[in-house]
Amino acid sequence: MDEKNQLKKVSGKTTAAEKKKRKRRTVGLIIFGVIAVALIVVIINWRAIFAPMRDMFLPVGKAGFPVNLPGSAAYNMGELGGNFYLLTDTYLYTYTGSGAEIKSVQHGFNRPASSSTDRRVLVYDKNGKDFRVYSKSEEIFAKTMDDAIVFSKMGSGDRSAVVTTSTRYSNYLYIFTSEGKQQFRWASPEEKIMGICFSDNGQFIYVSVVGEKDGELNCAVLCFDITKEQNELWRASTGSSVSYTLDYSSDGIYTVTENGAYLFDRETGEIKAQNSFTKQVTGVCNSKEMRVVLFHDSASNGVTAVVYDENLLPSASLSLGEADSVDIEGQTLYVLSEDNLSAYDKELIERNSYQLDNDYSNVMIMDGGAFLLGYNTVQRVNL
Repeated sequence: MDEKNQLKKVSGKTTAAEKKKRKRRTVGLIIFGVIAVALIVVIINWRAIFAPMRDMFLPVGKAGFPVNLPGSAAYNMGELGGNFYLLTDTYLYTYTGSGAEIKSVQHGFNRPASSSTDRRVLVYDKNGKDFRVYSKSEEIFAKTMDDAIVFSKMGSGDRSAVVTTSTRYSNYLYIFTSEGKQQFRWASPEEKIMGICFSDNGQFIYVSVVGEKDGELNCAVLCFDITKEQNELWRASTGSSVSYTLDYSSDGIYTVTENGAYLFDRETGEIKAQNSFTKQVTGVCNSKEMRVVLFHDSASNGVTAVVYDENLLPSASLSLGEADSVDIEGQTLYVLSEDNLSAYDKELIERNSYQLDNDYSNVMIMDGGAFLLGYNTVQRVNL
């Protein structure tokens, strides 16, 4: 028996048992490698993976509307991924979509302002140096800037954009990752930064600026790749028109200025469509399917809503009177006027009207409901 085995070793032949054993060893190494890679991914992304699971078991308050609020000089209401938040002069409150309180934290800012996405809310001290980023249940990170914060904005991929003053430049623009690490910085030499929007994948940012040339205002929209420290990829002029809003959309970069609207190509900055205004802009309201601009209506001393198509041509117009607040969901425009909420289609034909139980000052449409902010209360109306 030993002689036969010795002959096999000398001849270099492998037995069936040895082949099977080697195959099991190879499979085991592959499985071990896959598990090791999975563990590395989990360790790197542990917060993103486990935070939603942890939030499922959060102790929350009693659900139901109306939600009674503590007294405050002012409230700022925003959406937070099926939940909502309220920012007061002293606290940040988060609630479920059913009205149950999730968390309340004292921010300690003198002039608090906020910006949110589906997963994060950024709270900053306007003209101060501090900002914090929260999920619906906890603080994610906090930063203190070297200079005063002009404004901040949450973007895709849980990134934070912060614009500050500067003693050497007009403004600094900082981009922070979801964990609070600085990813990008741009010093604007002579132009003031007015607005920011992110691409869906978070690689590009678009910045509206205003400067001066030959005694005239010189305004533009710029595109940057935040994965590279370099100058802008492109610059598109809006003439002397200062941008009020800047939005990333499926058909381009959309900006509404004081004198008109522009749609720029996302890759090149070329103008795809534009339109001029003859009336004073008082508000802008957009969804993926609908673009609405609000203008001052001198006849009623209220506002007129105008819907613009994909070529930025007006397709419908309606005087809304003294509307208190508007919001859009899909192809429906909602208009709040004291104790009445009206719903209009894209042709601005009224489709529904809701008589409310009280006067309200602000409306936010979310998950098939209208969230209404009143005096120290939030009410929800099913749509």
